[in-house]
Amino acid sequence: MDDFMENMKDYGSISVIFISMFLIFTSGLFFGIAYYVMDNVEDAFEDTDCVIENNVYVDSCQELWELSIYPFLALKSLLVWASFFFIFALVIGMLLMGYQSGKNPVLLGFMVIIIIVITYSSIYVSNIYRTLLENDMFRSMMLEFTVYNKIMLSFPYFIFIISLFSVILSIVNWQRSRTNSPTSDLNY
Repeated sequence: MDDFMENMKDYGSISVIFISMFLIFTSGLFFGIAYYVMDNVEDAFEDTDCVIENNVYVDSCQELWELSIYPFLALKSLLVWASFFFIFALVIGMLLMGYQSGKNPVLLGFMVIIIIVITYSSIYVSNIYRTLLENDMFRSMMLEFTVYNKIMLSFPYFIFIISLFSVILSIVNWQRSRTNSPTSDLNY
């Protein structure tokens, strides 16, 4: 694990972009599966009922579940928002990593090459997602995640635009003028 962390430090910004691309893909799948499970569990609880005798607070299982289980299952709509904000946070992280890579011109050139590779690999990720959507159960799982679906169906364009802005931010960081530097550094 220590070797992995050392390698991550050496290729920090590039590895963060690769990991972010992978996490955008897997996060939606995770949230979609969790939403689908919570929805099916709620349907199963709604279909069953029983009578609870000699209880002061509740008379049936439905009343008991309304107090205990249904409030937790009502949080499933937060998973849609969590998916959206997770993608947003990863995009911000990718842009910041692009900005940080502008400190070194060699890393900037290397990042342009890596971004071409990332954009090309995002075509494969998008095709995998399209193949998964052909399954009816998977399609019903991902039905509520409209933002994620839109991103994944146009994932190469999404990654290209984020990567392009990342490169632009790295160029801006590389070209920016140094402030608060001694006047001897300014050779006019």
